[in-house]
Amino acid sequence: MSPTFFADLHCHPTLFAFNRLRNGAREQDPAQFHPWAVPPSNLARQERGGRATDYSQCDFDKLTRGRARLVHASITPIETGFFEGSVDPREHHPFGIELVRLLSGVTAATAAFRFAREGSDGALRELTKILRNRGPLRRLLQIAFLKYSPARVRHLLSRDYDYWDELLREYDFLLSWDGVRCEADGPGTGSGRYELIRSPDHMNSVLEADDDTICAVLSIEGGHVFSIAGDETVDDAVIFERIEELKRWPHPFLFITPAHHFDNGFCGHARSLPSIGGMIMDQTPRMHTGFEEKRDLGRRVFRALLDVDDELNDLGSRRILLDCKHMSPLLRKQYYAEFVIPYNAKRDRTRPPIPVIHSHTGYSAVARIDDLIRHQDDEHDHWHVDNFRAWGLNACDEDVHMVHDTEGLIGVCFDQGVAGVGPNERVPEQHYGRVLVRQILAMADVILQDDRRDEEDRIRVWDRICIGSDFDGVIHPVASHSTALSFPAFAEDLRVVLNEKRHTRFIERVGVDEIVERVCWKNIFEFTQRHLGTAE
Repeated sequence: MSPTFFADLHCHPTLFAFNRLRNGAREQDPAQFHPWAVPPSNLARQERGGRATDYSQCDFDKLTRGRARLVHASITPIETGFFEGSVDPREHHPFGIELVRLLSGVTAATAAFRFAREGSDGALRELTKILRNRGPLRRLLQIAFLKYSPARVRHLLSRDYDYWDELLREYDFLLSWDGVRCEADGPGTGSGRYELIRSPDHMNSVLEADDDTICAVLSIEGGHVFSIAGDETVDDAVIFERIEELKRWPHPFLFITPAHHFDNGFCGHARSLPSIGGMIMDQTPRMHTGFEEKRDLGRRVFRALLDVDDELNDLGSRRILLDCKHMSPLLRKQYYAEFVIPYNAKRDRTRPPIPVIHSHTGYSAVARIDDLIRHQDDEHDHWHVDNFRAWGLNACDEDVHMVHDTEGLIGVCFDQGVAGVGPNERVPEQHYGRVLVRQILAMADVILQDDRRDEEDRIRVWDRICIGSDFDGVIHPVASHSTALSFPAFAEDLRVVLNEKRHTRFIERVGVDEIVERVCWKNIFEFTQRHLGTAE
């Protein structure tokens, strides 16, 4: 029996359409610039599960047809780090000089020298140096990879591009069809309705009144939206003014993912790009670090979002929860020790505990955060433990325990690299669903195999795991589940494996149907119902 509904803790329903329709003639026409008007997808790439650069994974039409009824819709302005090139001054040659070096053979000779000393990675880094320069070749590369229009890329590289402005524009983009039913009237136009959720009561009323309207709860991926303008961190006062403005919006943000791919000026991020991506894009500023220490800006931002004072006392306004995905392991360690554990130790709270959220992650098969920190400089495409990607980007056992103990949530990401599939690794199509289910079982086993816990506590791990697809985050999806249309197929994959293992992990006691329902729907619904109500 398939779940009646599906929920997704982290996806980007508007990222595909918004970025392809922006900075062109269609943006000026409300009949063409809205979330239901989705540019055509590359169906061949979609069918084979290629990286989602030119097909839509979770526009509202696909979500409707995939029976999704609750999505945490992430607004994520594109970071300029994807376009800027290296910040290392040793690699900042003018494009003309770099081109002459390439055409004259100097680059090839230097690459050969580096190959002798450093191996293939050093040689490849030399050969790709021109692509780290903010020149026309890099611009063409990004146009070819992201499939954005030249006008969109020019804007992303211009002085006019501003993260906060993009956040406001994408919010307006969502507002334009909030609560309005769309009927397909031509190619590229979806059919259905979504509502931006204002409260748990509003969510419940939508679910009770309609059998296909999507409840869209807002989230943000990347604290750069309020801390960075151009290449600089804005004044501290502006950051906190923007946080307070977010708290006044009629549609609350349940959580924000503070870290993302590049430096946000106040907290550290984990390595997230594959090796070839790291040669072209520079994640190193603030990578692997913790809170910004000079002005203590990161801790102050976290306190403002969580709505607590210096002593972790509640301030009485709206709370925006924090998502640990993309946080560096060191930052997660600091966040748990300085915020989550001491806040939750106080028992006289009117609000529930601060829950630990990993919204779209994979399992690292590493025991402790300190182990991730110890090996952070070893991370590369083949850095695996037991066929799980052992990067600090993924959750370790200690993270899973924190999620469980705080009644938080882990969203299983549908990206195949995050799920442990190595570069060029061939997985039979019929086994791809099991790649995702293996993630679920591995994270559940962290709790289920902990003999220090009593049985009732261990069973509750089935309340902590859910879907966090990261669809339309330009991911390389598990091939058999490349879009939201595959949610029912994912549920069936989960059901088949649970039936095979029903005599283990308390599966028979809890029930196969109940676990499938919880992973695919109930856990996110109940979490949202509980914490959106305490967000103000």
